[in-house]
Amino acid sequence: MGTIERLHTRAQKARRDPATPVVSSVEEARALARSIAEGLSALSDDQRLLMLSNLHEVQATLEDRMATLETEMAQDRVRIQAVNRGLNAQAGYRGGVASLRDHRRRKD
Repeated sequence: MGTIERLHTRAQKARRDPATPVVSSVEEARALARSIAEGLSALSDDQRLLMLSNLHEVQATLEDRMATLETEMAQDRVRIQAVNRGLNAQAGYRGGVASLRDHRRRKD
């Protein structure tokens, strides 16, 4: 069952280096899932348990990666909100300045 071993190896590399992807695309993940399901059904009980333990490590790696991505996305969201607040404040300031100019022109 070389697919699981290769996936397990990739998961181990991804744990050591967060920039290393476990899978590179959704299509690849789906193909791997199909291959693993087909392969597991053909194994003996002992082999299946060994492969499932390898898959558990892959799952743990993916969960860690998801948690990291969620944290990064939350931080990016906070930064984007701060930029939007700044842009809104700037637009409000420009609008206030423009209305003062109009008011002064009407007085003259």
